[in-house]
Amino acid sequence: MKSLVVFYSLTGKTKLVSQVIAESLNATLFEIKEAKPRKLGLLTYLTGGLAAITNRGSEINPVDVDLKQHERIFIGSPVWASRPAPAINSFIYKTDFEGRSVIPFFTMGGDNAEKALANITAKVERSGGKVAGSFAVTSQDVPDEEIIARAKEATKEYSS
Repeated sequence: MKSLVVFYSLTGKTKLVSQVIAESLNATLFEIKEAKPRKLGLLTYLTGGLAAITNRGSEINPVDVDLKQHERIFIGSPVWASRPAPAINSFIYKTDFEGRSVIPFFTMGGDNAEKALANITAKVERSGGKVAGSFAVTSQDVPDEEIIARAKEATKEYSS
């Protein structure tokens, strides 16, 4: 089964998990980038969190990967205010998931991604896709080696 890993990462943690998934599953890797990149800081977290809570998107660069070539799509997002990041919302709003299996995954400072998962699941299903699993990696104050180990463990069930 040909897989695609699509992700948005502000701090690099979601990117790290995405790279582990792509390597483990021999999947295509694609990073979603905002047209106007965000800078780390309190204002970014406040405005980004508000946009996430209200399900707004952000302007993203064009997605130049053929989604039709992939049966399974992993979508990686940091959790902002219990929701996916605005760049992920934009990607989902612009994508037809008809006939695709989607596996959302999250990086987060907390330990609960239920609202983010419910949010992405509803959007993917409205676009014809089927959520076929999910996982989350707590990444705040966690060394990269531990994040990599957690990502490898979470990816095992998708390697068959």
